[in-house]
Amino acid sequence: RVNPRVPVPNRYFGVFQDSSLKMRGIETRRRDSPQFVAETQQAILDLLAQAPDAEALPDCLPEVLHLLRRQIARLRKGRIPPVKLVVGQKLSKTLDEYRDPSPAARAAVQLAAVGKTAKQGQRVRFVYTLGKPGVHAWDLPYPPDPKSVDAPRYITLLLRAASNVLQPLG
Repeated sequence: RVNPRVPVPNRYFGVFQDSSLKMRGIETRRRDSPQFVAETQQAILDLLAQAPDAEALPDCLPEVLHLLRRQIARLRKGRIPPVKLVVGQKLSKTLDEYRDPSPAARAAVQLAAVGKTAKQGQRVRFVYTLGKPGVHAWDLPYPPDPKSVDAPRYITLLLRAASNVLQPLG
């Protein structure tokens, strides 16, 4: 804020001396992140917050990696309830304006097919699935098939979230 040419960071996290965490802009705080990804990132931050000082942070990495491997294994085995995989994204356009529909737009088309309308600016909830159309609208009258969940996509989201908080460690 002192130098007008330097932007204010919009993504950061830290731990206070009382062990409370301050977070902004990371997956744990974002409304569009699946609960599974946000909870795992929070668990990583909780592990890192146990370090007595910054020099001890690398010592936390084995436990963090163990946590990540365990979560990935749970995801691959279908042990994550679909409700924890729901992604919420806003429609940026009307459905007619999409040339290459976003996942949210594809979910909105599914909703429209059962008589539920989603308008521009509205948040659409969905689960990433394998095959076409690649999503299952969460608000459809029937739940997604747990076997159709796109585990590799969620693993990518999970690793990106982990990377966002582990990147400062090198």
